[in-house]
Amino acid sequence: MQGASNSPETRLREGAGRLGLDLSAVAVAQCLDFVELLLKWGRVHNLTATRDAGEIVTRHLLDSLTILPLVRGQHMLDIGSGAGFPALPLAIARPDNRWVLIEARQKRASFLEHVIRQLQLTGITVINGRVEDYRPQRLSDTLVVRAFAPLPELVASTRHLWHARATVIAMKGKEPVEELKALPKEVQDCATVVPLAVPGLRASRHAVVFSNLSGGAAGQRG
Repeated sequence: MQGASNSPETRLREGAGRLGLDLSAVAVAQCLDFVELLLKWGRVHNLTATRDAGEIVTRHLLDSLTILPLVRGQHMLDIGSGAGFPALPLAIARPDNRWVLIEARQKRASFLEHVIRQLQLTGITVINGRVEDYRPQRLSDTLVVRAFAPLPELVASTRHLWHARATVIAMKGKEPVEELKALPKEVQDCATVVPLAVPGLRASRHAVVFSNLSGGAAGQRG
């Protein structure tokens, strides 16, 4: 049995504090309920290899929350949401934002919808499909992606969603030097690599942030 000093709730509260975040009591409860749903359905849907609640808090929730200061605007898009990272922790932390979660696998999309219902989250839409086929009427302010694809593939898949005021955040482990080199020069010029520190995790984490974008964007903002 985990001691109170190392409980998932303590990890979450202390980790969020180290990230400069003041999570409400409601947000903490929603995060912990999310962890329980992951543990319950994880094996059935192959959601995460981590079977320990505390490790899920560190490796997934806190990891996701590290990019919160980089998120801009109100309308967000999570590409290849999988088990809901990073979108759901970010949505819980900032409940006023609106999210679209794109997930190609039906079982995982169904799981995301189940979590949203169980946690009574609002302003979140799940789309079971591929980002290449996503043609929204309104383009997103920030696009986030975690464990989706190498950067050249990510750029090719999402370029139709870029616009001048958009921010694209790709979460990575080690700094993806070779992936960055493989990008077109005009895309490299839009990229900034931001080191991330996940509380309680001794592992290299980085975010590649693309801003001042352009290129073939379809749809309308506003």
